[in-house]
Amino acid sequence: MIPGLPEIILDSLTSGVLAVDLEDRILFLNAPLSQYLMVDRQVWTGKPAADLFNSFGSQLSAKGKLAYRRDPLREGGRTRTRELEWKDGGRVMHLREDSGPMRDDSGKVMGRLYAYHDLSWEKTIDQMKSEFISIASHELRTPMTSIKGSVDLILGGCTGEINDEARELLGVAHSACDRMIRLINDILDLSKIEAGQIKLKLAVFQLSDAVDYSLRSLKTIAEQDGISFKVESSHSVLCVEADRDRIEQVVTNLVFNAIKFSPANGEITVSLSADDKWVTCSVSDHGSGIKEEDLDRIFGKFQQLGAPQRGGGTGLGLAITHALVTEHRGKIWVESQPGAGSRFIFRLPKAVAPPVEQEP
Repeated sequence: MIPGLPEIILDSLTSGVLAVDLEDRILFLNAPLSQYLMVDRQVWTGKPAADLFNSFGSQLSAKGKLAYRRDPLREGGRTRTRELEWKDGGRVMHLREDSGPMRDDSGKVMGRLYAYHDLSWEKTIDQMKSEFISIASHELRTPMTSIKGSVDLILGGCTGEINDEARELLGVAHSACDRMIRLINDILDLSKIEAGQIKLKLAVFQLSDAVDYSLRSLKTIAEQDGISFKVESSHSVLCVEADRDRIEQVVTNLVFNAIKFSPANGEITVSLSADDKWVTCSVSDHGSGIKEEDLDRIFGKFQQLGAPQRGGGTGLGLAITHALVTEHRGKIWVESQPGAGSRFIFRLPKAVAPPVEQEP
């Protein structure tokens, strides 16, 4: 082996690498990290890693600071990842820190290895993408709303009587406008979530109230095919602290999805329960179900798995639903078998305080 080969390899990386011992003293700084921090790695070898990062206090941004985090190696030596910010002059740089235990040949933990990857370019691209989607969506939504309004007026008889053929064609245009507006709204929602721009208006409320509202809003659509709703609840108090509008959006997406895949005259069951930590809601249908190999893809963007009984969709509803539940520190999953229907379950942290009664 070439003498010093491991060090040569680490110095050739584009990512910064830091190795510390069990006492958090610096064992090694590779060349990219020492250049990044503009320090002499020979001077800092053997010194506390925390002292190195503390010396750059003026360059730390207020949020997600680049700071050394002592990680007790004797408590399992887990692998960790976090995103950080670092001020370099007038520019804020985004970093991802990956860390994991270093072990000797016998498997004994001898220290910890940190790797720092520059995410600034990726963050810039994400921001440009989000801005483009937002501008394009807003520019599209305005004319689509005008077109739909004009079609509504013609169908309403404002321009006089229209024959059956024209009414049918206008009905197609009206449905296409609705679908396009839903797609634009879904894309805007998803781009805001991905860009971290969504702001939750948290309040304590009964999850059952949000479910009731969502079911009322979809009742007319369900009744067109004889589909009925059934609500089951094992608890009378189902308080969560969340953004009610967004949770109603989650329930509406799940129930509307169940309507699309339910057979005519079918039944959709919404179940509510709670334990010491979580409030859980599930939406069950008796549709065609989902193949096991497709379950991992069900919450992906633009995924249309299975043949709906009625209507279509943007393929973004479940992706948005998953993102909104995750934003609320909750969890969502699906249980399904082909031919046996599907059951979508989500849970939210249980609220400590009871909901505040609103003035009528």
